[in-house]
Amino acid sequence: MARLLDRQVRLLKYLTSGDAIFRESGNRPLDAGLRGIDPVRLHCEARFSHEKRMQKIAAVLPKTFDLLGVERGAVLREFAAACPPLDISRIRNARQFHAFLAARWRGRAPVPPYLFDVAGFELACAEARIDADRASAVEPTLTGPRSIRRRPGVALVRTSFDIRPIFESDRKGVEPIQREVLQAIACHAGEPHICDLTREVFDLLAALDSWASVTKLFDADRLIDELTEAGLLEVRR
Repeated sequence: MARLLDRQVRLLKYLTSGDAIFRESGNRPLDAGLRGIDPVRLHCEARFSHEKRMQKIAAVLPKTFDLLGVERGAVLREFAAACPPLDISRIRNARQFHAFLAARWRGRAPVPPYLFDVAGFELACAEARIDADRASAVEPTLTGPRSIRRRPGVALVRTSFDIRPIFESDRKGVEPIQREVLQAIACHAGEPHICDLTREVFDLLAALDSWASVTKLFDADRLIDELTEAGLLEVRR
């Protein structure tokens, strides 16, 4: 039983390796624990699984994949070698890819320079959808003093470039301007809605992870009403 388990572990490790996916080692013999298995079939299985994984990530980060351009092949090879899959879900694989990009670009700026902003924005939109679905299944608490919190599922995004033109179909070819942009993403009926925020409102929403008494906010009734109407705040009365 132990030998079978060991062989299965070796097989899974091999199928997620660059050797299996890209045949980096050429005709080098397989590990002794995998002898007897057709290497061509292993390569086909590894390649199929890799492509399926990349499709999942691309479904979450489509603009990011497009903007990788000619570097995409090399980036995906590095990612496959450095980050074997830990989960089958789209969002967790996308998070893993985003973390890989952050580490890769820590010592060298991405090309184009706003690419990491695009990746973070796309991931935030996907996570907002998931969090909004989870939040809709939970009944809000309606007892206690009047309090507010950031609505569950609302994602806050800070970018160094104004990347909105990339996501606006009628503004193709417009290069993002380098300037700080603060936004909130709230999902309604499964679609993300983007709200531009001032620094003061962004900081307020960032601080409202849990319920806070409205009495702590002086003369803020109008702002609370506006943010609640926009789906960014939840009010408990």
